[in-house]
Amino acid sequence: MRDELSPLTCNAEELYAVVSSHNRTWLTLALSNPAIHENHVLALLRNPSITGDVVRLIDERYEWASSYKIQLGILNCPKTPYPVAIKTLEMMFWPDLVKIAANYRLSPKLRRAAENRLRDKTAELTLGEKLSLARTAPRAGIAFLKAEKDPRVMEALLRNPSLIEDDILVIANNELTPKEVLRTIATDYKWKVRYSIRLALVRNPQTPLSAALPILPKLRKSDLKALTKLADVSELVRRAAERVLAEDPPTRPRES
Repeated sequence: MRDELSPLTCNAEELYAVVSSHNRTWLTLALSNPAIHENHVLALLRNPSITGDVVRLIDERYEWASSYKIQLGILNCPKTPYPVAIKTLEMMFWPDLVKIAANYRLSPKLRRAAENRLRDKTAELTLGEKLSLARTAPRAGIAFLKAEKDPRVMEALLRNPSLIEDDILVIANNELTPKEVLRTIATDYKWKVRYSIRLALVRNPQTPLSAALPILPKLRKSDLKALTKLADVSELVRRAAERVLAEDPPTRPRES
């Protein structure tokens, strides 16, 4: 870029070089260039040399405050002062809250605020939006989605790449979990093969018998014996466990 190029008077094409430069004085002056428009501002917000003061100046401009793209750019800029970011967070749509919560370039404090905002908005979402959120939610979002009662949302959550076995165990062990949600877990091709999840399902008295009984022949003898002594296990499950033990197969599956 030529030394004589002025951030105040250069044309719109030249201004892209200005807002992408490492000269912080130029970054500030570029905001006063009559040719500056939304795309210049977005490029400026992506510039790692931007300062918090420049972000504040952008946020204070009336015409940019009404631009959702610019407000989202402000929020995703690691240099944005926290008071500016938290104010901007209130206007974000839930798909962008998901991305902000998962953006590790941002401060943990801001990501937690995005997670809390996302949790508050979950109750307002349509079923379709909840299904989409369940499939894409970051780790923190999974924490409050686990309380969802709709098995369709649970089925979508089971496809979330961030979901781990411990999440499923919390749901499978909870006697307040709806029967259809437990059935969904018991029939899921990925999670139904996990031994700890199988065991949690048969121990939960809310698990439908049609889902619990097929699991019993796949359990270790020691766990079957324990099931027959648990008072809160379904009577039918206890009797079925006793029958499986009485059959005493020569080889019982050993699963981890």
